[in-house]
Amino acid sequence: MRMAPERMNPLPSSYYYAGGQKIDLHKDDDYVGVDRRLAPAGLIAGLAAVFDGAPQLPGGIVVATKSLIGSSAMASLQDAGATRPVFRRGGALMVALPEVRVEMDDATQRRAVEDLLADKAHGMVVKEDSDGRLLLTPASGSSVDALRMANKIFEDAHPASSSVRFVQFVPKPDVR
Repeated sequence: MRMAPERMNPLPSSYYYAGGQKIDLHKDDDYVGVDRRLAPAGLIAGLAAVFDGAPQLPGGIVVATKSLIGSSAMASLQDAGATRPVFRRGGALMVALPEVRVEMDDATQRRAVEDLLADKAHGMVVKEDSDGRLLLTPASGSSVDALRMANKIFEDAHPASSSVRFVQFVPKPDVR
């Protein structure tokens, strides 16, 4: 049985960089992001009642309430690599995706990023390479690995920016 990336790599502390500033994230354990493209079709059908009422985000991501998904179904989603961590920042919920965007202003920044990525132990795959930008994905498929690597690149190589891709939404307040 393949161990899912998000189960193998728990996130000890959560933050990301935006505009050069370190921004704290707070994991929201009440929710889970599910990549419908990676989830087994039979499982998606079995969870239709849960997913149909849940927010549908770009990229095939649905944000579901964990308590509505049984432990066996959750384990199957994790084993398929279909789960994504959900964070709360202010009033928004943010789902981290397994993608890192790195922007570089000059050749010095590019060289520093390339030197860092030369060590294949990081497990990142270059998906897109243009003059001032790289798009990377972790070979593990893990959003947690992407978040860690985005932070490592920013902290160690100092490019103009390095950030994990998030999809976010602001939930409607409960009306009672």
